[in-house]
Amino acid sequence: MESKEDESKHDVFSDPSANAPAHLAPSNMTKLSDKFSSMETAHVPKLVLRSKVIIVGDSCVGKSALAQMFHSGGHMYPKNYVMTVGVDFLVREVQIPDTNATVELYMFDCAGQSIFNQRQMAEKLWENGSYVIVVYDVSSRASFQSAAKWLSSVRAIRPNSGGGPLPGLLVANKIDLREGGINSRAEVDSQEGLNFAQNNKLEYFECSALTGRDVERPFNFIASQYHMSYESTVRRANAPQNY
Repeated sequence: MESKEDESKHDVFSDPSANAPAHLAPSNMTKLSDKFSSMETAHVPKLVLRSKVIIVGDSCVGKSALAQMFHSGGHMYPKNYVMTVGVDFLVREVQIPDTNATVELYMFDCAGQSIFNQRQMAEKLWENGSYVIVVYDVSSRASFQSAAKWLSSVRAIRPNSGGGPLPGLLVANKIDLREGGINSRAEVDSQEGLNFAQNNKLEYFECSALTGRDVERPFNFIASQYHMSYESTVRRANAPQNY
């Protein structure tokens, strides 16, 4: 049985010169402590913002395909058409570059058939929206002509409150159908879409949910603008008040 004196001889912390295991040596313990201390100092709380995005447009323009492709990072294109009944709900986080902020986009993919868009239901789905995305099919002039109806219906739920109309985007989908030269199936060109967007205070984007081309651009734009709006609000709130 070892004595107290014997025990002290084996105490690696009582004698700095003792052969302590590398990960328990006093010098390394000090370094480890410093590392955790620096980690705590460098930690920046994550800012999470939430934005409700309303997606509307005629049936068969590719609203669900667009939302699902963005939600899946371009990995889930619906091969079979399934009619949306009421609304489909999707959420995806978008990291704002060079910041600690993340914007969670709550996407409400609304049915395009009028039977599913009676006024009472629409008011519940569209209220408190942050942005509206109006989607049309470049191969369907009828869907483009319906864009004005969809936009006015959504904006009517949230009248101007001093800050202008509900911000939104016009998205021309299925631009892959413009390919083929004389055999192109497109009925609406880019200039028509851009003119409509500018006249209605919308941002204009083109994409192809089928090929994945530029699918993320409209949603990333919304996340960036929403974050910028938040930053602007914070600056105004923190600005000195002159009385």
